[in-house]
Amino acid sequence: MRIIRTLKRFRRRVYGLRALVPGLRRRHRLEAMVGPLGYWNELQAYQLNTAKQLGLSPAHRLLDLGCGPLQGGEVFIRYLESDRYVGVDHRPEVIAVGHEQIAESRLQHKQPQLLCSTTFGDAELGTRTFDFIWASQVLYYFDEPTMHRLFDMVGRRLTSTGIMAGDILGPAADRSFLRPPLPPAHTPRSLDAIAQMHGLGVIARGTLQDFGYPKRLGLRTNLLLEITHRVPAAIGSHRSAADFDTSETS
Repeated sequence: MRIIRTLKRFRRRVYGLRALVPGLRRRHRLEAMVGPLGYWNELQAYQLNTAKQLGLSPAHRLLDLGCGPLQGGEVFIRYLESDRYVGVDHRPEVIAVGHEQIAESRLQHKQPQLLCSTTFGDAELGTRTFDFIWASQVLYYFDEPTMHRLFDMVGRRLTSTGIMAGDILGPAADRSFLRPPLPPAHTPRSLDAIAQMHGLGVIARGTLQDFGYPKRLGLRTNLLLEITHRVPAAIGSHRSAADFDTSETS
């Protein structure tokens, strides 16, 4: 383990040198905002491919929670029809960079919307609803009251057949680079209990690496969750919220 940690630190230092190279400075700046360094393209592909596997189509309206500098947002905007993408982040500096990304990538014609919000966009979105809500690697920063506020918003803004997707920390996740402090760990069962209070249900779909997340990254063992309006019967091959609880709490 010590050798692996040393190699990771060395790799980060090597990638950090890109900040000194004129043609690579912008990419380094973007990656430094979201981390980890050196995986921008792979993580873009993971986000789009995962959303498509869960049912995202070009005509869908997508709400990207914690959009950051548009690592996933850029490929979502390209994939979706015009005026179908809304990105939300509480940090004004990354929203500003997101606007720069849209201009740099010449995506203004797709009419994406970026919101700086502390309410998951709820206070700014009027009556808008969404077919797909994406929350990649943000849910484990939310405590229980925040999860209630999130699911309250999702319950009102997710269409009746819509899907929300997000992930929580798996049992073997590398937490060393996550921003402290983290609230007590969520499980699929604990989040399902909260979701039920807002007319939603949580289903664990597997680990991120099952959906193409880079196998060299520690968060590959995160659990991917699908949140929908509750239905009477289990859905096909989806796994229930309880399926992963033993491994998460062991």
